[in-house]
Amino acid sequence: MHPDGCRIAVIGAGFSGVMTAIHLLWRCKPGERVYLVERSGRVGPGLAYSTGHQRHLVNVRAENMSAFADEPGHFAHWLDRLEPAGHADAGERTIAGTFVRRSIYGRYIQDLLREAIARQDGADNLYLVADQATALRPAGSRLQLETASGRCYPIDAAVLATGNYAPVRPALPGYVADPWSEAATAPLEPGLPVVLLGTALTMADVCLTLVDKGFAGPIHAISRRGLLPQAHAPSSPWPDLRLCADDRRSLLTLFRAVRREVRRAAGQSVGWRAVVDALRPHVQTLWAEMTTADQARFLRHVRPYWDVHRHRMAPPVAATLAMLRAAAMLEVHAGRITSIAPAGDVLRVRWRPRGEVGEQQLLAQRVIDCTGLAGDYTRIDDPLVQQLLADGLVRPAALALGLDCTTYGAMIDARGEPSRQLFGVGPVTRGALFEITAVPEIRAQAEQVAANVLTLARSRFAAAA
Repeated sequence: MHPDGCRIAVIGAGFSGVMTAIHLLWRCKPGERVYLVERSGRVGPGLAYSTGHQRHLVNVRAENMSAFADEPGHFAHWLDRLEPAGHADAGERTIAGTFVRRSIYGRYIQDLLREAIARQDGADNLYLVADQATALRPAGSRLQLETASGRCYPIDAAVLATGNYAPVRPALPGYVADPWSEAATAPLEPGLPVVLLGTALTMADVCLTLVDKGFAGPIHAISRRGLLPQAHAPSSPWPDLRLCADDRRSLLTLFRAVRREVRRAAGQSVGWRAVVDALRPHVQTLWAEMTTADQARFLRHVRPYWDVHRHRMAPPVAATLAMLRAAAMLEVHAGRITSIAPAGDVLRVRWRPRGEVGEQQLLAQRVIDCTGLAGDYTRIDDPLVQQLLADGLVRPAALALGLDCTTYGAMIDARGEPSRQLFGVGPVTRGALFEITAVPEIRAQAEQVAANVLTLARSRFAAAA
């Protein structure tokens, strides 16, 4: 046992991990230590905000992107403090609000951590570990954190804030599983098609990058329903939303109730966006109230429609996609991919249009996977996740939505017991919370988990003293 104080490891240094670390630092006493572990060595941006592309905008208004719920204007004030040139180049102002560049928000996260260190003398409490966490093993009353470099750290608790994982995909020449990699938009032959798998926000970002690199199409985007995200427009949460207990009896009654509220709002000249925004604070509770069967029905039948209305595009992005479609540079298809196979120097993509029996095919010089991120953690190629599952310290969540946990973020082990040492923040907790990928939800969760973890770690440390 270390004589100075408890030790807590935060695995992952994107938004989820940094915000958890900040709330821990604000509460730390002298001698206590927070290990912030990040294999990339880059603290702050994570996958979401690491892109440096000028046209990749955050899909949420800057006015709603404060890292602190009790300071809603914090991010806006941070923007105002940028040097004039940086402020002018930070994003785009639209009638629906200001939408900043992803890289700018990554800088904001980094500054938050710097300020926390300076404000709390956190340099004495925070230890950055630029290494990959490979295992968390019980060691008496504590845990031992192991890393790829062979180092070991005795800790009292750990928070899994690993963010999103890319799905494991087949290795084929011309097939790019990581849409954010340089290989995705490396030089292309003009006139030969590119196929994008998925039609959500990632697809929009890849289209922007391809066009800015001079590719004039054709681009084919395929998803099962062929739905594109809706565009943001001026709106604010509707204050008159009504959902009674009877509305929440089942997915069907809830679905009908939401449609009723949209119609009722329209009767008051209020658009659907305001209704969706009013629903947002209640989504985690509504998800927890559903049976597993209804959750599965939602994922299978409703989620695609919810996602395109809930996760909207910044207006400049929507305008660019509309222009590409009007110019026939981008075609959006509804259907199911049946096979992807080499055909000489290209890939043959076979797909079945929605509602049809016969197949169609496309010969593509490149196929870029934009279908989203992995939810089935049993198939994730990460040594820490696989070790935790193998040792029974965690278990998969139902419906392939991250790892099983309580609504307050405690990991649930193979025996069904909530842990007092392992917690999660962010996408790893999707099974319990569903909506946990955006700033407003994660910032609240990070604060709650940090407070709980520190209390438990201190108690465990004191008991072992």
